[in-house]
Amino acid sequence: MTHDFIFLSVFQGIAEFLPISSNAHLVVLEKLFGIHTNGLETHVALHFGSLLALFIYFSKDICLMIFGLWVYDVKGLKKHPCKQYRDLAWILVLSSLPALAVGFFIKKIYGATSESFMIMGIASIVFGVLLIIADSNPVKDRFVTYKRGFVIGVSQCLAFIPGASRSGMCLTAARFLGFSRIESTRFSFLMAIPTILGASALVVIDTPSVGMLFTTPQIILIGITAGLGILTIQTLLWFLGRFSFSFFGFYRIIFGILLLLFF
Repeated sequence: MTHDFIFLSVFQGIAEFLPISSNAHLVVLEKLFGIHTNGLETHVALHFGSLLALFIYFSKDICLMIFGLWVYDVKGLKKHPCKQYRDLAWILVLSSLPALAVGFFIKKIYGATSESFMIMGIASIVFGVLLIIADSNPVKDRFVTYKRGFVIGVSQCLAFIPGASRSGMCLTAARFLGFSRIESTRFSFLMAIPTILGASALVVIDTPSVGMLFTTPQIILIGITAGLGILTIQTLLWFLGRFSFSFFGFYRIIFGILLLLFF
């Protein structure tokens, strides 16, 4: 296991959950420091680490959603509190379908998305500004419905633009809809579970050579990524309970400007 892989696991554990476009930063780091990300098994392992962090942190919500799917149709339980978790489970599935469908067709038609620094710079600036504007929207007494969840899910499709950021698009859409910062972030994290799981499954199915069993170094990478991911999720929710998304919006604007000037 090389130092590059350890760095990747640390980077994945932190940046994956921030609205800053981890892929754009990874491209820049690869350019500056010659970090190589070759090895599909390593990519799958890193994303598995992110999934593990989400499963652990939101284990209670996930258990309630699973339980809700089982008990909802039982006679006398249609008004059970788990009904909301049953609905949330199906909303998450529905909201992940647009991005998975778009990702599938992009992979089949284009093979891979562009890594143009100009595109990433412009996208970072534009979506950074949109995040700031969305964050100024007043908070309304909102709850996740199928329609609102689907709208946020459609916004995920814009994340295929290099530099856009999946979580950034979800958070921007959720804030425009009037969700609070905490609820926007929680839903974005929960929506990442079926999205990352589906995207990883497509990679494995499309590439039979990828082994299903991880090696010891990859297991270590998974552990590092998961541990830092949990810490990042907790820290971000704490941060947003006291501050706004504007910090990330301005950071993205500065990052985009630097990309346009120096790359």
